[in-house]
Amino acid sequence: MKSSPITVKQWLKKLQGEYRNVARQSAFFGKIASASSARDFQWVRQLYYLSCDFTAAVAIRYGNCQDPRFRDAFAEHASEELTHPADLVVWMREFGFMGANEDPMSIPQNLETLALASYFLRSAVRQPIPHQIITLNLMIEGLACDFYPPVNAKLGELGLTPRGYWAVHEEADMKHEILGLDLIPQCDPDSPAGKSYAQTAWEVASLWVQVFEAWGDVPLGSRLQVPPPEKLSACWHV
Repeated sequence: MKSSPITVKQWLKKLQGEYRNVARQSAFFGKIASASSARDFQWVRQLYYLSCDFTAAVAIRYGNCQDPRFRDAFAEHASEELTHPADLVVWMREFGFMGANEDPMSIPQNLETLALASYFLRSAVRQPIPHQIITLNLMIEGLACDFYPPVNAKLGELGLTPRGYWAVHEEADMKHEILGLDLIPQCDPDSPAGKSYAQTAWEVASLWVQVFEAWGDVPLGSRLQVPPPEKLSACWHV
């Protein structure tokens, strides 16, 4: 009996898993594990920029979408992200990461943060809908699923209670990562569309890993590199 072809959702999830495995090798996660005080979490000021631009991107995506197949999913995601930047500011002020009247953008974003945040907005404005789902849901939210649990655990250990912004992400990201994935048209990984989807996944993973490495204080020449899809294990597309 001839086996059924792998669905686009199945092979994209396998590809995402490969890239999540790579990202977890970043020195950033070792820095979190060994953190001993709030001084080890100053990167949260960079996280604020990502939160702002990600929230803007999913709102723009919903506002621009005219396809009724996707509008409900995009509206749900946009509404659930709406307060996250403000929630993070509340937490940062509570635990002394910024002053009571300090502008959250008083510390400029670094280039790695700027590159990833800009990619969010580019996706919402320029990418076709399937690529937007891969960028803003499958990859960003999927990588976030590996980010928030260890960070939240360490924050709690150090008395920096991960409520509000932190708690909601650990609960919601697993739902958001697959939002809309079933609506991507079927294609094989070796088709032109499939190769384009895989390229997008690699771009997002590469930018996220550079952010992690920068936040982990890894020098440019020593940073983890993310292999393109053709250099990964062959099992993701079979």
